[in-house]
Amino acid sequence: MKDSISNVWNQIRKDKLLLLLCVVMAFFSWQGIRKNTGFEVSVSNIAVDVDVPRGWAVWEKSVHRVNIVFRGSRENIRYLNNEQLRVVIPVPDPEHGEEMTIKLTEANLRNPTGAKVVSFSPSEIVIRLDQESEKQLPVKAALKGVLPEGLEIDRIVCTPASVRVSGARQVLEAMVNIHTEEVDLKDRQTSFKESVPIALPQAGRMVVEPDWVSVEFFLEERNSTARFENIPVRVMCTPGDPRKIQVVPNQISITVQGLQQNIEKLRAEDIFAYVSCHDLTESTAYEMPVEVNLPDNVQVVRTEPAVLQVQISNRP
Repeated sequence: MKDSISNVWNQIRKDKLLLLLCVVMAFFSWQGIRKNTGFEVSVSNIAVDVDVPRGWAVWEKSVHRVNIVFRGSRENIRYLNNEQLRVVIPVPDPEHGEEMTIKLTEANLRNPTGAKVVSFSPSEIVIRLDQESEKQLPVKAALKGVLPEGLEIDRIVCTPASVRVSGARQVLEAMVNIHTEEVDLKDRQTSFKESVPIALPQAGRMVVEPDWVSVEFFLEERNSTARFENIPVRVMCTPGDPRKIQVVPNQISITVQGLQQNIEKLRAEDIFAYVSCHDLTESTAYEMPVEVNLPDNVQVVRTEPAVLQVQISNRP
């Protein structure tokens, strides 16, 4: 036995150069393998779908998108993105309402590249299934942003006004309408019309027909009102009229309406209220309506009182 070990050791000593060469070659080989398989990358927001038989739909799903860490060569991971990847979970024999916890594996991933999965986050999904149903739901436009100052929405018309939605029965029973994707109101100056996709709820997998609608927004200028108290009432008569004319009351309240920016600029001294007595020839008592002059783009809503007592008498 000693002789055998001694012979092997002597042989190794004789082939030192060969042994060193083997070690160097092994090192570079390992480096090459590491270079081709040692790159890692994380891809976020990869869609998760549940594949169910006809007549079934997803009622609840704990995960809608996952993040996956991949390892592979530079070439394999270079073009990885969440648009080409998809996680599909088959459920060939579903049961109504049963809660299923499924661990995600590489077998669930539709991956056209050679990159390998290192980990999923989250690593599992909880789903519940229900029988598929249909429901006709009214469409409502979802909004974001605000209109420019002075404008407001008069009405919104969606065409078609309702769409047919297919999905889990429990989900549909809880829905009273369905919304479009958000329409931005910023910088809109006039009424407008757009084609907008339907926003599918996150709960389960749904099919909408049609999945785009036409939404028309009718805009109008925003009006505001204001009330002014103690506005003096003037008497308008022929110059030089010697009669005594008395108005009761001689101050009134006026409510006006107009664009918000115009109303905000309006002051009491801009309002001219009067009673026209040009055609009143008899010295007696009259009931006369109040007349009001206002700046352009501002209208009278009401005056309080609307009719005044005018007493005309000859001067003593």
